[in-house]
Amino acid sequence: MGLPFSSLFSGAAELPPNVVLVPPLLERERKGRSRFAKSSYDRLFGKPQLAMLFGDYLSGDVTGVISFSPPEDERINVTAKLGVPRPGGGSTKPAAPAGGSLTLRFQPFPDVPFTFFDVKARTRGAASAAAVRGCLFDPASRLAVFAELPVAATSPSGGALPAAAAAGLGLRLGAKYTTPGLSVGAVVNPAASQLQQAFVVAKAGALLLGAQISPQLQLDELLALPLDRHAWAGAARRCQQAASYAVAYQPEPGRASYGGRFTAAVELVRDRELCISFLHHMAVQRQVRNPFESADVVGITSYLDFGFRMVSDLQGVAGSQMQLGASWQANKNVMLKAQVSLAGASVAGVFKSWWQPAFTLAGAAGVDFATGRSRFGVTAMVETWRSARYERSSAAQKMSGARITQRHVASEEDLAYASGKGLLVPLDEVDSPEVLGQKSTTGDDYL
Repeated sequence: MGLPFSSLFSGAAELPPNVVLVPPLLERERKGRSRFAKSSYDRLFGKPQLAMLFGDYLSGDVTGVISFSPPEDERINVTAKLGVPRPGGGSTKPAAPAGGSLTLRFQPFPDVPFTFFDVKARTRGAASAAAVRGCLFDPASRLAVFAELPVAATSPSGGALPAAAAAGLGLRLGAKYTTPGLSVGAVVNPAASQLQQAFVVAKAGALLLGAQISPQLQLDELLALPLDRHAWAGAARRCQQAASYAVAYQPEPGRASYGGRFTAAVELVRDRELCISFLHHMAVQRQVRNPFESADVVGITSYLDFGFRMVSDLQGVAGSQMQLGASWQANKNVMLKAQVSLAGASVAGVFKSWWQPAFTLAGAAGVDFATGRSRFGVTAMVETWRSARYERSSAAQKMSGARITQRHVASEEDLAYASGKGLLVPLDEVDSPEVLGQKSTTGDDYL
């Protein structure tokens, strides 16, 4: 209907600003909603992130995942997983039995995601198990208590478990005190009077220190009167043999990040293994080479992850294992991954649609260096999602489809980068947790 009123005086319509595309992270951020019902030692030192880098989408099996949360009540979440192992090409060995799991989770308080109740059932061939678990976290006292009760279990042959195995499936009770700088906890089996696990983790600046024991100590024998000095000496030896220690260098992340962006760790596992690892996540900007993008797009952010892990057998039985992995998310839909180890190598291509629900399809190919045999796998996932995570942009919690990519006004540094004059420097004014979809809840920064 004509030019805007302001353009009558300027003589021309105002041109749209140049923008930098900032896609959401393709892999959903896993903040460890169930981590307060587990050992803090097992959830730190970059262990979950390395497992994702080396494992997700790179398997040579057929895998399916469904994760749904009804819009009518987002306190409920249902996750189903199915895995069908496939033997390598030309292999004469039968494939491992197929398996899967189903988890029904209820989170009563939306603002306290670490208080929950869930029921989980899993099966692998004829073997099956089911358990109920609950966790209560009090942000005021910083205490978390949890319990897990197995309700059913069968052996791989389909019958009842042997008595020795069934004895270890009793109720597990745990508690831990956690703050941003310290986490201490223990897990016991009251029915068997066993101390199953105890751990302590502390953070001092960029250093993260931790220790854990899994001794399976018989508490009734140790606490029986009169105290047996020989029993306590044997318990001390058992704790020493079952102890693991770890130290990591993890610089404080910037305001636009959640968790460590760089982690270098060394772990001694039960005096048997020495594990050295590092993980580095980066958000980098590149020029757009896409004829389908509009002329106002001068750049796009890509996400890079690099990881390395070496495990040495100190007893000289299994030798050393080494893994090197990398992933590159080019845009909101496509990610490439690869990993190579002394045993083999594998690559994967991942495509994700951002409709509601979202659909992810990945294909993987790998080769075994010892046999020269190849394997091919497929992963399919359907999930509902509540919010997207960005490394730089404004929040858009309800966008979907092609609109999921945010459009940021390009700065002078962005324009210089697009013309090849220099590197982009992130802007402080867009470096906000709320803008980036990273608004934290109480307990997110606890160990």
